[in-house]
Amino acid sequence: MTSLASLPDKVLTGGWNVLQRRLNRSDIQAYCLMILAVYAVLLSISFATQVTGRTIFGPQLGADFGAFYIAGRIYNTVGPARIYDRALHHQVYRELFPAAPADEELPYLNAPFFIAPFPLLARLPYAWAYLCWFLFSLGLYVAGFSLLWRSLQGWPVNGFPVALLLALSFMPFLVECLAGGQTSAIGFFSLALALSCEQQGSPRAKLLGGLALALCWYKPTLFVLLLPMLVLTRRWAMFGGWLLGTLALALLSWLLVGTQGCQNYLRILFLFADASANSATFFKSWKYVDLNSFARALFGAQSALRWMSVVLVVALALPWFALVWWRTAHARAEYQPLVWAGTISATLVFNIYLGIYDVTLVVLSVMLTASVLYRWANRRSFTFPTAYKLILVALYLVPWVTQPIARMIGVQLLTLVLLWLTIYQFNLLGEAAPRTRSI
Repeated sequence: MTSLASLPDKVLTGGWNVLQRRLNRSDIQAYCLMILAVYAVLLSISFATQVTGRTIFGPQLGADFGAFYIAGRIYNTVGPARIYDRALHHQVYRELFPAAPADEELPYLNAPFFIAPFPLLARLPYAWAYLCWFLFSLGLYVAGFSLLWRSLQGWPVNGFPVALLLALSFMPFLVECLAGGQTSAIGFFSLALALSCEQQGSPRAKLLGGLALALCWYKPTLFVLLLPMLVLTRRWAMFGGWLLGTLALALLSWLLVGTQGCQNYLRILFLFADASANSATFFKSWKYVDLNSFARALFGAQSALRWMSVVLVVALALPWFALVWWRTAHARAEYQPLVWAGTISATLVFNIYLGIYDVTLVVLSVMLTASVLYRWANRRSFTFPTAYKLILVALYLVPWVTQPIARMIGVQLLTLVLLWLTIYQFNLLGEAAPRTRSI
């Protein structure tokens, strides 16, 4: 009789076997190319049909890119201190997109230093500015993916083309980041560069990795777990590089927008942090994947059950994360990618607000974990785990349906998949690394 203990593994194995009969490398490549071809056609139609920024499909071309373009225009015409002025942003937005709904708002929320390229882009017509940003983001994403791929070991022969196609056709990047004109490619490249530097192993390379990591200040919420991880795993060289990079970016911010602009940034940052905690309407919860937004969509903004569930999950998870980080500080180098992988995945869930476009970063987490598993498979009697394969399938497919489901029933499925991935990675690291501590 089948034991209850072995039942989950048998269910997972059975589910994977069904999928495996329908998925192989050539089929996966064909599916990805089909998605990219459809995307290219729709994007071409959007460019061809846009009038004053609006497309035949309804939303304006580049969607969220309008916030950065407007900030650049305000920087050029009014002054740097006003780039965080919400009323002025709304006024310019209405002028730029007169067909947009009257209550639609698109403020600029990123760090002051991040404004640097947008005054230049704002001198171009909107469609051309978005095209430049599109190509820049695509280039950074491919460069970051290639950089990390080359720095890791254990990959299957000729695996790069299909892996890159999967990454390019990943919905949070393709639709929400690239088509949506968002900024996640910046964080993706910064983290990929930092990870690549750490793989080199020298203190100098790790210091440079910390400098690269500091670029993630364009979105401060990315440091919610990354900084505790650096400290508890005693990555002092990288932490030092991060401090130097932070000081340099603070100086650049002051030079670009002045004291008043920096103060306005801090003011709007706290305003939106408060809104994410308390507002039921300001944020479109179905477009966010963090635990806070998940509970808000499920239980309501002011529900006591919302706060109880968030506090309970955080109280259970954070001590576990901290313990694993501390215990793996001196684990062998081959296990360190798992530390980063779990931390990146956890950052997307255990946060104040993280949009679905930022799930682009999970591609790095997946690559790091897969590289370790492939190395194990190449060196010992170890098979690539069925559970991880199923996680990857869910991670690729769920983003295509998660937003409409979240709008209908208030359950953000992608948050659950990311939580599943996080638990898997920390459990894997916690079991493996303590047995392999260096002397």
